[in-house]
Amino acid sequence: MKRTLCIFRRFILFFCLSFLMLNLIPPHASANSAQTHWTGTTATGAIITNDECPIVVENENLTFDINEFPKQYYNESEDYLSYNGKVTAEYTFYNPADYTVNAVLAFPFGTVPDYGIIRNSKTDETIWTADTERYNVSIDGTPIDKQLRHTFSLNGSQFELNRDVSMLHSSYMDDEFYDPDLPVTQYTFVASNVDTETYRAANAAFIFSADQNKTKILLENQSGAKTQDNGIQVETWVQDEPFVLNVIGNPLTQMPEWKFYEDGSCEKEIDGTMTLVNTNVITFKELALSEYEADSGILEYDWYNAIVESMKYFEWEYGVVPGSEFQFDISNQLMRWYEYEIVLEPGEKIVNTVTAPVYPSINTNYEPPIYEYTYLLSPAQSWKDFGTLNIMVNTPFYMTESGPEGFEQSNSGYICKFSNLPEGELTFTLCSDPKPTAPIFNNYLSPILLIFLGIVLIFAIVIIVVVVLIRKRRT
Repeated sequence: MKRTLCIFRRFILFFCLSFLMLNLIPPHASANSAQTHWTGTTATGAIITNDECPIVVENENLTFDINEFPKQYYNESEDYLSYNGKVTAEYTFYNPADYTVNAVLAFPFGTVPDYGIIRNSKTDETIWTADTERYNVSIDGTPIDKQLRHTFSLNGSQFELNRDVSMLHSSYMDDEFYDPDLPVTQYTFVASNVDTETYRAANAAFIFSADQNKTKILLENQSGAKTQDNGIQVETWVQDEPFVLNVIGNPLTQMPEWKFYEDGSCEKEIDGTMTLVNTNVITFKELALSEYEADSGILEYDWYNAIVESMKYFEWEYGVVPGSEFQFDISNQLMRWYEYEIVLEPGEKIVNTVTAPVYPSINTNYEPPIYEYTYLLSPAQSWKDFGTLNIMVNTPFYMTESGPEGFEQSNSGYICKFSNLPEGELTFTLCSDPKPTAPIFNNYLSPILLIFLGIVLIFAIVIIVVVVLIRKRRT
């Protein structure tokens, strides 16, 4: 009996320790399993787009003015636009050459943050440029013209200097395949004779294989695809709406051989008929701009170029652009830039100031929430030479983490000075409390843990009862 009690005590100890240790694991969701992390934007400094420019940066003063934190949700556009977090980069440029330099600069400041989608309350249309209109670019204190530019940027992707700058074009981009006048044949099909009452998840599919240097396809409302020995099996849910197959480049030499299946696994065939009801020819430019809005504040060729880059990014084998991943409304996948020109005479020195909105990522796993800011310093290596860097973070909040190290507290917030460009990127975290903590107990993980540990406890009790009964029978 004493041994049985000893076993029981060990199981109880194991249960308690397991519960304690598992609940000490940093949680990944809050009490109500709602969204706990909102993505902000990654900013970086001014970038020279001219090759081998002699201009040097003698000094940069980088100032963050953060007097408030953004909300996780905004019900009204006016509330979002009233958020005033901003970053100001003040450059002292010098031209050491014996000739006049005309340079085009680009200042990227990220995509629209998760919490920053702005809608016109009257038309319910998204206004993607509304938060950029109150910021400017100046030379020696005098505002100059700037152009708002956009390039393709996959959600969550990190800024890469060579890749992202190469996406800035002065007009419609040149590409080995895509061209504004490239023909696009749109085949419209309608499904019939499919028993959707019995097979509510019925799928239609065909296998496509072609020379991707001559032809690419995009099936709108595509639901999935599989790689086969003889091509790509393109799949879609059977529905009442017509199916539009966009064939970019050379048209099809023969129609797809559609097959129908019980569900998305596409294993068991069922009866069905797919009928071609219309054929239409448009240009690729018309296709690329099908969701473009002229009053969006986005240049028409920037939108077109972003569509091309998106298609190239998502393209599979055999020239299949998956309609399940690619989207014609690319407005939430656009990196935003200020583009402007500066002119420096031989030996001239100017002060160029750029102000842009700054949006942190929000992590509510912590109590209170923390706000993470990222500003890329490495692109500044593209300058001929870079001198001193002074960073100021004007804020009433607490800086709980930072990189690189070296921040000191000041009367207005925090400061950090470098005699040259530091390695790595600038990151810092702000919070309303100097020591935010992640909740030890949260209702997302705990039910799972309780169920698991409850099963362990029940199993332990059953073993103990069985052991006790066996011992009683023996005695």
